[in-house]
Amino acid sequence: MHPRTQTLGWLFLLIVSHLGWWWHGARDRAIPVAKEQAMSADSRALSAIPSSSASPAQLAGILESLDVDQRQRDLGRYAASAASSDPKAAFAQLDRIPGLADKQAYLNPLLSLWAASDPEAALAACASLPPGELRASAYAAATSAWANQAPQDAADWAAGRLTGSARTAAVEAIAQTWARHDPSAAAKWALDKAASKAGTTAIRVVMEHWANTAPDEGAAWASQLPAGDFRETALRSVLAEWADQHPAAAASWMDAHPENSSLASIVAHAWTESDPTAAAAWASQLQEPGQRSAAIGTVISSWAAADPDQALSWVSRLPDASLRAELTSRTLGTWAADDPAQALIHADAFRQPEERTAMQEQVLSTWASTAPDQLADWLNSHPNLQSSDIARQHLTQAWMESRPETALTVASSIRQPEMRMQLLQTVLADWQEKNPRALAGYLQQHPQLAPLLKP
Repeated sequence: MHPRTQTLGWLFLLIVSHLGWWWHGARDRAIPVAKEQAMSADSRALSAIPSSSASPAQLAGILESLDVDQRQRDLGRYAASAASSDPKAAFAQLDRIPGLADKQAYLNPLLSLWAASDPEAALAACASLPPGELRASAYAAATSAWANQAPQDAADWAAGRLTGSARTAAVEAIAQTWARHDPSAAAKWALDKAASKAGTTAIRVVMEHWANTAPDEGAAWASQLPAGDFRETALRSVLAEWADQHPAAAASWMDAHPENSSLASIVAHAWTESDPTAAAAWASQLQEPGQRSAAIGTVISSWAAADPDQALSWVSRLPDASLRAELTSRTLGTWAADDPAQALIHADAFRQPEERTAMQEQVLSTWASTAPDQLADWLNSHPNLQSSDIARQHLTQAWMESRPETALTVASSIRQPEMRMQLLQTVLADWQEKNPRALAGYLQQHPQLAPLLKP
């Protein structure tokens, strides 16, 4: 074959091959496109409704959806679209939407857009809603949009014109918006309203925002305020949020400003959530004894709920015997609320009789108050332990008001004569005061107890 003819043949085969590859690829690419077009066409159409096409029929279609998240997203898109052309007409459609959550999903974007261009009309629409959560969230949406343009006007209006939950929600929303643009100005407005609930609400929101953007600046501003409730609210808010994000940095600020040590427990509590060992170590080096004890107690209370064994191990190494005993008792009490049997095993292991009795008292008191029936079952299985009488004592006290007959039965089984006599007399006296007729009927069946009832 001629070389030129051979070359043309190869080119022809190559072109045919590429045409085949292109045809198959195009067909494969068309399949998912067709599927995508067939699936959720209504949902995609609703997600991009032009303002001219927002209609009651489309709203009805959205409300038929059983997918809650998708329905509420579509309600928000529909509301935004309708608001851009005729917000008043869009607001009038609210009555067609059942359910609070769906109403809020529809109303909040509608009012945000409406208030951005005509806050007076949007706020008037909010006032037409019935009192409650829906009206409060509506005011929040409208005033937040207004605050983007005139935050002080919005804040003054909300503080002066609204009441109750509506005012709280609106002031929070305005403060959040204002703090993003100018936290110093928002904080100053809150300070001017320090004596009011609106000022307290605003400063809490502003300080939480400051804690996430410039915590040093926020803490410094708050620490310069005059002593009082407003200053404490501001400092608590910034320190709690700061310590939640960066506990070591918040603790360092506290160390550098010992005049604020009364708030050390705020930092300690937040730090415990992420690193209880570090939080406990920091709390234990605080200089003021009362604040040190309070901060350590805060750490241990949270730590005991998450890992009582580890918390008790740390407490056992404290050099202060009285603090060690106090925190051990507190830890066992917290443990007893979740796993009283294990907490009691730990209490029983103390060697010193007085310390062991005190720890048993703490566990069994908690157990009797939180799960008395479970404690009664435990007593039936462990009737002769050293702690059994302590358990009967607390179980008697737990049932004295609600189940006096059962309380007397439990008290009668106490082995220690003096404790048994005292508790029987206590239950009988309480029953006599609250329901003498019922007690008289009981004593007819148990005459041996009548002499214990003092005249």
